[in-house]
Amino acid sequence: MFQERIEEHYANLTPGFRRLADFILNQTLDVAFLTATELSRRVGIDPATVVRFSQEIGYSGFRELSREIKAYVRGEIAQTYHKAVEAGNEEDLVQALFATKAQDLEQFATTEAPHLAQALKMLQDAGRIWIVGEFPSYDIARYLAESLVPLGIPVFHFAPSMVEVAKATNDMQAGDVLLALVFGTPGVDTGHAVKLANAKGIPTVCITDSGTTLAAREAEMAITTPSQSPLDIGSFAISLLIVATLKDALLSSKKEATLAHAAEVQSGLEAARQEAPGN
Repeated sequence: MFQERIEEHYANLTPGFRRLADFILNQTLDVAFLTATELSRRVGIDPATVVRFSQEIGYSGFRELSREIKAYVRGEIAQTYHKAVEAGNEEDLVQALFATKAQDLEQFATTEAPHLAQALKMLQDAGRIWIVGEFPSYDIARYLAESLVPLGIPVFHFAPSMVEVAKATNDMQAGDVLLALVFGTPGVDTGHAVKLANAKGIPTVCITDSGTTLAAREAEMAITTPSQSPLDIGSFAISLLIVATLKDALLSSKKEATLAHAAEVQSGLEAARQEAPGN
């Protein structure tokens, strides 16, 4: 295996090769989803160095090394999933599920974080934000819209019914951005909302657990979240975490306004307690 080959050659490696070797051993899951060029950027070396390193430890090139790393990672993920399926008690089950979610999140961070950063930039620059979702995604859209009040810009959420989509797209204007959320359903109506927004020239972002949904295909930018579960049930866990992360990142750009809004809410709660009977 690649770990043994690296350890066998480690003492004779150059400083640059050692830096790459350490990254592969410590960030193996990340490396499984990176090309030679992407890996070289992460480590801060030339892409040719990645190829030479692979040859130095006995491979024909990075492609062969990458295949072995991918096979290893697939085996590790499968083993973690089996632990969840075969859990003997509640604690083992919870621990196994935590492990699978950690792997899913690390995979997402490696493959999709750059796209999420681009979506964040689009939303930060928006004059107004529209958020659409249907079925369970509608509740997530509403939560996100209400959480973004401290931004100080209009943030709207709507269900993709015929009437609501017509009204929302009619009201959209230059500088607005549409964010579509599609989790656990085909999201056909949401896809039509994205299509209509595109036709009006409104930038669109879709966060979804399936890249084949209409909204993902129509959106200017699509971000796909992991949704597999070892228990053969739909899982929104990573999707919810990504939405919450996007919310936190947006609010961090308006930190003073966010803190002021939180203080105002807290003051209102204190006042309500003081006025409550029995106080």
